[in-house]
Amino acid sequence: MSLPTPDALRAAASRLPRLPSPPASAGPVAVAVSGGADSVYLLCALWADEALRPRLRVLHFDHRVRGEASAEDALFVSALCTALGVPCVLGLRAGQGAASEADLRSARDAFFAEQRQVIDFELLCTAHHLDDVAENALLRLARGAGLAGLAAPRVLQEFRDGHRRWRPLIAAGIAKSALLASLRSAGIPWREDATNGLPIAARNRIRAWMAEGGEVALGAGYAEGFARSARIIGEAQAALACWARELGCVIRNDGSMPVSSLRGRPEALAQECVREFLHHHGLNDPSAKSLLPLTAAIAAGDDAQSAVSGLVVRVKGGELSVRTEAPSFGPVERPVRIGSPDNEVGLLAEIVEVDASLWASLSRGDISPAQEVYVVAPKAPLAWRARVEGDRYQPLGSPGSAKLSDLLINRKIPAERREALPVVLCGGEILWVPGLPPAESARLTGPTKGALRLTWLGLCLG
Repeated sequence: MSLPTPDALRAAASRLPRLPSPPASAGPVAVAVSGGADSVYLLCALWADEALRPRLRVLHFDHRVRGEASAEDALFVSALCTALGVPCVLGLRAGQGAASEADLRSARDAFFAEQRQVIDFELLCTAHHLDDVAENALLRLARGAGLAGLAAPRVLQEFRDGHRRWRPLIAAGIAKSALLASLRSAGIPWREDATNGLPIAARNRIRAWMAEGGEVALGAGYAEGFARSARIIGEAQAALACWARELGCVIRNDGSMPVSSLRGRPEALAQECVREFLHHHGLNDPSAKSLLPLTAAIAAGDDAQSAVSGLVVRVKGGELSVRTEAPSFGPVERPVRIGSPDNEVGLLAEIVEVDASLWASLSRGDISPAQEVYVVAPKAPLAWRARVEGDRYQPLGSPGSAKLSDLLINRKIPAERREALPVVLCGGEILWVPGLPPAESARLTGPTKGALRLTWLGLCLG
């Protein structure tokens, strides 16, 4: 894909509609650019602002998921920046091949954090637009997200490390169709990520559904309505957070939070405090089921505890804290839904593609079964429970079945951790237990487009 000459590209960029002025900040302004239409439009429209232009610094992170195509994205972004005269820093993920969205986001954020130290920027611009707001709202509503989750992505988001993320396309009310039309009219090229069209990721399925009939079902301009609602929800969440701080519900240095002042207050206020507490401890979008015992106890002034993504959170003596002992989940089977994380135990099941590169890594044993395994897609419903007496199965590569208790002992998994491990079942048979290989019956025999990836985000096994 060839770019216009530098002069032609600059002339085309200068004709794009102006974006809102950035919030007050000092120093460089970083712009995350993948090479796709959204971020190319963002960069060019920001570049059109002559006052902002000298402060722009582009950050491109190669996730190394798409092989040659990923490398070509980096070359395209580098050439685009050279033509515009904007400094560009290229980052590279250590691993390669398929990975979970969470892992890719973590690697990208680590690159951004590293560059904050090098470039010393306070403001990072990302290319989220109105369609992203609508997609996020639908996905988060389906998961039962709280106010903070439903308000995302915000126009301006502040982070604890001091940096802020600015999303001017949302502020300008720009939808995907509008930015594509502007790029085509201006003759500015971009890179297409073929994986965005695959129906594997839930976001891709939502995007395809909206493209096929969103306006027919919801009316023209529905994305603007989603954005307006997200802004209102964000304002309500900020008001609750302010009220909680005024009542003294702030996280202490030891990670605990006093909540006795919430007794008799609206339960929505307790929910906001619990979600903020969990976010501080790295737990986002907890299930309503796991929150209910905590918020009810806070409002009533009682004690309670609940397991959330492998951590036991408790309210005791008017204080929220994380219990260090491992939880025990019991023998009751809970369903595992493909694509929906089970926040009680921190288990995620996804249908993914195992390409040649990932298959090579699996064959070499590069991916430990402690947290993640790849198996054939299930033909029966998935469920999970704690281990029970008499559990046994045949691990991958084993000549026969063995007692689960013996396998855990042989793997030197600490006794206090064993009761916190989910036993994943398929049709009543053990499919996987974190820390152990998956079942021999679910063995992959080569690259597969519709494999099942199981990820456990619970307690560390080390």
